[in-house]
Amino acid sequence: MNFEVGILKKQLQKTWVIWLMLSSLTFLIYAGTLSYDMLYNFDDDAYFSDTRINELNGPHINEYFNDYYLGMYQPLPVLSFAVIDHLFPESVQAQRTVNILLHCINILLVILVLKKLTGNIFVSSFTALLFAIHPMHVESVTWISTRSNLMFSAFYLASLLTFLNLDKNRTALKWSFVFLFFVLALFSKVTAVTLPGIFLLVHWYQGRKLSRVTIFQFLTLFILTGIFILIGVQASTAFGHISEMGETYTFFQRFILFFHALGVYIYKFFIPVKQSVIYLFPFLEHGGLPVPYYTTACLALVVSGIILWIGVKLHKQQAAKDLLFGFLFFLITLSVTMPLKWSRTIILAERYTYLPYIGLTAAVLLLLFSFTNKNKKLRLLLTLTLLIYAFIFSVQSFNRNKVWENPITLFGDVVDKKIGKAEAAMALYNRGNEYLRLKNAGSAISDYSSAIKIYPLYHEAYYNRGLVYYLTGDNTSAIEDFSRTIGIKGNFVDAFINRGAAYRNTGFYELALNDLNKAIKLRPSELAYLSRGILYYSNFKQPEMACSDWVLAEQLGSAQATELLKQYCYGQ
Repeated sequence: MNFEVGILKKQLQKTWVIWLMLSSLTFLIYAGTLSYDMLYNFDDDAYFSDTRINELNGPHINEYFNDYYLGMYQPLPVLSFAVIDHLFPESVQAQRTVNILLHCINILLVILVLKKLTGNIFVSSFTALLFAIHPMHVESVTWISTRSNLMFSAFYLASLLTFLNLDKNRTALKWSFVFLFFVLALFSKVTAVTLPGIFLLVHWYQGRKLSRVTIFQFLTLFILTGIFILIGVQASTAFGHISEMGETYTFFQRFILFFHALGVYIYKFFIPVKQSVIYLFPFLEHGGLPVPYYTTACLALVVSGIILWIGVKLHKQQAAKDLLFGFLFFLITLSVTMPLKWSRTIILAERYTYLPYIGLTAAVLLLLFSFTNKNKKLRLLLTLTLLIYAFIFSVQSFNRNKVWENPITLFGDVVDKKIGKAEAAMALYNRGNEYLRLKNAGSAISDYSSAIKIYPLYHEAYYNRGLVYYLTGDNTSAIEDFSRTIGIKGNFVDAFINRGAAYRNTGFYELALNDLNKAIKLRPSELAYLSRGILYYSNFKQPEMACSDWVLAEQLGSAQATELLKQYCYGQ
């Protein structure tokens, strides 16, 4: 008995030593990011300018669980933002530290999950190592806004580890912890809906049999999965993040895009070069996709087909079974982010590889381990090769973090790498937004103009360039750009409001009134009513009409309208 306890203690010590080493390496790679500010014009500022996050209280906590944030249902990550902001007010460093710590927790969970699943300390340790340092994971750790990715992964892996520790006599108490961690994962990010599929995969891999009780337990998980899929679709639809791909691409083109994305993910697992924060759907060229998309898709289809064929055909052999398990883990965890019917504006994202690459890494290492198991020299060579590979990845991740210092460096990286026309246009537009925030009008106009040159129908770029012209006093150019915006997107309310303001500045009061009327007809807003009231009062000399509009603006929450009412309307 004491002998067994000693062995267990020794193994546990190994796990903790390995984890501490990997965590130390992780901090070395990511320590430089602690001095970075938040990413303005790229989600971070949207979270931390939200009063519901800045002010932690009961009603706001209730809103976290009953509202969507940036097109996602993610109450627990939003709560974590609020808690950290409450404990460390306006500390970007604290928010970044939490991300790094969550990544370290996930490293430990990867070790424990793979160790329990395979019984192989070599495979679990090196899988955790590559998970810790892979350059494709930099986005998940360094970008504060991807907290949801780290949190859902932690609960996801905790639920999987609990599931792996269930014995044949699954008590309600033990299963309740599996269920609890799954629910927490779902409340962190809807992407966690793939976990029941992974449970079934593990069930097959371990040779377990499905009993009536097990089927019922899985059924409850899949029902919960269906509910959260609906919530996720509703959240993205409400924010305008999700679109029906059939409106732009044929079924065959969607098939190609699907396998192109899969091919890029597989390729960048081994060779993570030309990384980018933006991967967009391509512009159609003469009605078709660019040629490289067909090439990548064909290669991905062939590679996937071969892996699946080998795995199914030779599944009784352990090496083939390991390969199939790892690849299916990769496919299942990646599935809900893949483009086919519905999709967000991006075709793929590096943060989406965070969990899926665990499967690919484990599959590759299990194969390599089985081939070198009986040859100590080959095992030593494999270990040295993996360590060299890890060193290269560590340096690459360290350097990749430098790109995330601020929006100028981040989007400049996309422009410099020439990933694609769509990516370059969006990167120029986003960098232009940062220049606009920094009041660098010349650079902002230059970037917006370059984005428009690549994509002449880029109405947001026209609109923002118009704002720069307006703010610098060039009302004529502003009117031209706002008009182009409206010509492309006829229901762009803010373009009508700002063109109305530019018309007012140039003395075209009737045209200004016409634009503000259209804006109010499209979507009544405090700014539109406020602006029309000022126009009525100052230019049309109609104080009654002005006061009427300011009342409406005040009802919509305008503090400026309240001041104008006190000054010009009440007591007159």
